[in-house]
Amino acid sequence: MNCSRKPLKAAIAYLVLTTSAFAQAPQGASLLPGSNSKEPINIAADKLDYFDKEQKAVYSGNVVVVQGETRMNASVLTIMFDRKADGGKKTGQNSANSQLKWMKGAGPITIVNKDQIGVGDSLEYDKVKNKFSLVGNVTLSQGENVTKGDELVYDLQTGQAVVSSRGRVKSRIVPGDKPGQPGAAPQKPTAGQ
Repeated sequence: MNCSRKPLKAAIAYLVLTTSAFAQAPQGASLLPGSNSKEPINIAADKLDYFDKEQKAVYSGNVVVVQGETRMNASVLTIMFDRKADGGKKTGQNSANSQLKWMKGAGPITIVNKDQIGVGDSLEYDKVKNKFSLVGNVTLSQGENVTKGDELVYDLQTGQAVVSSRGRVKSRIVPGDKPGQPGAAPQKPTAGQ
């Protein structure tokens, strides 16, 4: 039956495309903040819709992305691929020459790396700018240290993070809090927190 071969062919093409796109990430770059580009990327979801003509993959339902020690949870994750300069081949000839163009996620979004946690309503990764953004009700925490704002922009190249807000950015810094270090005394919760 030809109708059963077409979805199988598209699924195989998608797997080749995904492997190729993530494998071609620049050295030192990563898909998720705090992760290593040499680590494999594992994505699990309730459903995957792949659109070959648009070079788009949409993961939906309990999406979990893991790369190294970094884990991201989302409701929906859309990944767009770009058929870049493919060595003189005509566009559309081989989808394995595609690379990750951008990624968008609908939340709630949670990103965890060791003892650091980032939460937001949505996310966007732009490969050209090499920046990762969390937008809407952003909360960053490490131990009892917390920063809140409307948007976090993280530059994967430089490691610089900028938190901005329509109102004011708010931080709570606990002196002496050194999360993740052995022997650090546990902090007592304060009333109303």
